[in-house]
Amino acid sequence: MISFSKRAWFKNSVALLYRTFSRKKKKLTFLSLPDEIVLNCLARISRSHYPKLSLVCKTFRTLLISNDLTVARLHLKTDETFYHVCLKFPDKPNPSMLTLWIKPGQILTNNLEKNERFTGDTRLVQIPSSYYFNVPANVIAVGSELYGLSQRNDPSSKMFVRDKDILFWHNSPNMTAARAKARAVVFNGKIYVMGGCAAAESANWAEVFDPKTQTWEALPDPGAELRFSSIREIEVIQGKLYVRSNEDKDSVYDPKEGKWDVTRKSPLQCRIDNVWYYCSKQRCWWYDKNRKEWRVVNGLDILNRNLGCGLIEVANYGEKLLILWDKVGPSQDKDIWCALIAIEKRDGLDEVWGNIEWASIVLTVPSSYVFLYSLLNGC
Repeated sequence: MISFSKRAWFKNSVALLYRTFSRKKKKLTFLSLPDEIVLNCLARISRSHYPKLSLVCKTFRTLLISNDLTVARLHLKTDETFYHVCLKFPDKPNPSMLTLWIKPGQILTNNLEKNERFTGDTRLVQIPSSYYFNVPANVIAVGSELYGLSQRNDPSSKMFVRDKDILFWHNSPNMTAARAKARAVVFNGKIYVMGGCAAAESANWAEVFDPKTQTWEALPDPGAELRFSSIREIEVIQGKLYVRSNEDKDSVYDPKEGKWDVTRKSPLQCRIDNVWYYCSKQRCWWYDKNRKEWRVVNGLDILNRNLGCGLIEVANYGEKLLILWDKVGPSQDKDIWCALIAIEKRDGLDEVWGNIEWASIVLTVPSSYVFLYSLLNGC
């Protein structure tokens, strides 16, 4: 029997999961219902509740990571996209995975304007390993197939694959090295995987997978200087692979020449409606293809005044610009801020404007924390 005290975790539709029924002297719990009915109910609930539900019992945990639930969500059109971040805290031996949680049904506000520190309506929350690490997290699309790299803390050489229409994961040929939280990118129909293993393993630090031949091939050794212990992102720019690290330099790999080189540190970019965006410590920019230059996004003066610390991360979150940054708070810890910005290219004007839909502190962390990487996960 599930404790009634757990109702405090959830409201509205989630409370249905803990409702009990009485038939004479025999009590019937929600879990006594057929799996098909339970799955139908779970598919109508936001996935933001799933990590806590996975802790209730083994049955919930099994259903929550099942392909049947994914199919049910697609049929009911309740699929969602989530933003995850991986952070390293000084008091924990392994990195922690967190997800952006937005309180359902709330009208979110711009706390930069209201000068409020924290409301609790948006937060970065810890994801229990029992739920998250059973699902491939770093998903890469190659044609009609999806490939997934596990984001477990313990190294694995496995890579998963499924057809976009079939929805069932199965194993693809193993990588040549066991990796933990590796990063990957697709270029010319091939999957390039880097990092996630000891920097000393020069023969296996980076490799490429050809889906046509189903074979792995090691990339040339980038050298000890460029075998980064932590990679934030790999981007394809003008036919080259730019490896963004958490160290004081980045690297670039030329697949055509098979050569590595050091490149200057540059901010991460994201693309929204075929336009590239990035944020510096002073303002946000968009790339004007006609003028072939970076230009300022208008309408973000209050955001620009509040940027300017170490971390700046951007992502395409539902065709809106999501920005993550940190600032030293009153207690000398760091506040991680998050803002969601609607982008508008005004008719008749060769300008891009941003409207801050909401902004707030989503987590307070020790000043010595390390931001490892972020990723978007559709489900």
